[in-house]
Amino acid sequence: MVYDRAGAAKRIRQRRKELGMTSAEVAGKIGRAVHYYGDIERGTCGMSIETLLDLSHYLDLSVDYILFGQAGEEQIDNPDLAYRILKKYDEKTQKEAIEMMKFYLCLRESGKK
Repeated sequence: MVYDRAGAAKRIRQRRKELGMTSAEVAGKIGRAVHYYGDIERGTCGMSIETLLDLSHYLDLSVDYILFGQAGEEQIDNPDLAYRILKKYDEKTQKEAIEMMKFYLCLRESGKK
């Protein structure tokens, strides 16, 4: 395994965009300066272990995925994953997402019979 700073930057930036957040919002959530966070996203500087862990937690990405592009098992087998994704949205959106998930699971179950 080789650490690719540019690849890590790309994965971090992509996830932030998927979450519909600005770089300033993420920087604020992890308690870092906007300029420093921007440097991380551009791949022009490395990051401390603390910053890596904060990004991993806040962006809901495994450290392995950020550093090496490999998804860890904990991303899929994580009982808090749905909660952490949904808590970033308003109550109406959360309820809609839960209903969609229930509908999907119901369809999936009916297809197994």
